[in-house]
Amino acid sequence: MNDSVLHVSFFVGLFLFIITLIFQLTMYRYKQGRKYSFRNELPFELVQGVDQKYLHYHYVLIFGVTLAQVLFAFHYLPSLIYWYEYLLVASVTLSAIMLYLLFFIKVFEVKRHIFVVILQALSVVTSFVAFGVFVQINIYGTQNLVFAIVNYVIAFIALLLLFNSRLRRWPIMDKVLQQDGSVLILRPRYFMLALYEWGFIILQFLQFTLMYIFLFFR
Repeated sequence: MNDSVLHVSFFVGLFLFIITLIFQLTMYRYKQGRKYSFRNELPFELVQGVDQKYLHYHYVLIFGVTLAQVLFAFHYLPSLIYWYEYLLVASVTLSAIMLYLLFFIKVFEVKRHIFVVILQALSVVTSFVAFGVFVQINIYGTQNLVFAIVNYVIAFIALLLLFNSRLRRWPIMDKVLQQDGSVLILRPRYFMLALYEWGFIILQFLQFTLMYIFLFFR
């Protein structure tokens, strides 16, 4: 393994993502005059809510995060031999690309957006499973059953969350009848789609971190 590439890509990816969020949240509050809400606003809306003249900087930063994760995935294994190794690299790469698209595809492009969300969630779940199998078998060093079990449990819980029946109701908004008889559409306090998108982004970076930590146990 090229350890230097792994260390650099991990810290660059994590650092850029933190810087991206700080930059986006700060600009969002400056532009909108209020705090961004992770519980009912989508990643796409965080980027689109900033001043348009800074928009390209946001996409450059997010692209840097995606590129760092892809480099990390492709340098994690010395070679690809077994199916779970291919699956691990492919799923981590796919989740990194979907991360970028979550910030890019407009929310009113419903079919594209839902397609990306589904791929993001499934690729994250798959990466946990594949990594669990890898650390359990690990032909390159010491096997670690505890790490494997942690990954399996996270994957199982994440997969169960995808079968939440409330997800089918995500487009339904709260309606408030005004005094003049008009109806005001309000987004719910806890918007399921936003919670799931941010939730799986967190899981993606948890996976990223677990893979890095395991480098010191191999």
